[in-house]
Order: sequence, then C-alpha cells, then structure tokens
Amino acid sequence: MKNLILGIIVTIILGGILHQFFPWWSIVIAAGITGLIFSENAAVSFSYGFLGVLLLWGVTAFLIDSENAGLLSQKMGEIFGGIGSIGMVCATALLGGIIGGFGAMTGTLGRKLFE
Repeated sequence: MKNLILGIIVTIILGGILHQFFPWWSIVIAAGITGLIFSENAAVSFSYGFLGVLLLWGVTAFLIDSENAGLLSQKMGEIFGGIGSIGMVCATALLGGIIGGFGAMTGTLGRKLFE
C-alpha cells in the first residue's frame, strides 16, 4: 500500500514536470520510469500508473476547462454524443489513465525482462 501511494505521487510529480517541456506522450515516459523504479508486478504498476495520470490529467483538464467556462469542452462534448463539459473532462482523464497505466506496466515488465 505504501509503494502504491508513493508510485502515484512520483508519477504525478514526474509527469507534471515532463508535461511542461515535452509533448503529451511524455506522460508514458514518466509512468515508465516510475514502473522501473517501483517494480512489483504488472497489475500493481498498471494501477499506480493509471491512478497517477488519471489524477494529473483530470485535475489539469478541469482547471483548463474552468478557466474558459467550459466553452470548448461543451462543444466537443456535443460532437461526441452530447456528453457535455464534465464528460469530456472525465474522458480526458480516463484516456490519460489508460495510457499511463500501460506505460507503467511496460516499465515494470521491461525491468523484469533484464533481471
């Protein structure tokens, strides 16, 4: 449990730093590095990569959405089947979480490959 919380925190911090200087896919590198450091098993590493990026992208998307009163996300939500502004924020967080989970799992399995 301690490694899970620590893995989530490291993923959020490292992902936030890399996301400032590199493209969106740098979150996979951040989660992969976290997977290399906190190598347990694939399911646990997927969970902290998923939760870390879900929280990071969810909060970031919510902050950006609230700065512009949800104009863009409301229009995009209508295009994607009327899910609305909060639905687009949740979809962004979920997609980022899946990408981060697979990145952390790849880091863990890559480490086990060379052990």
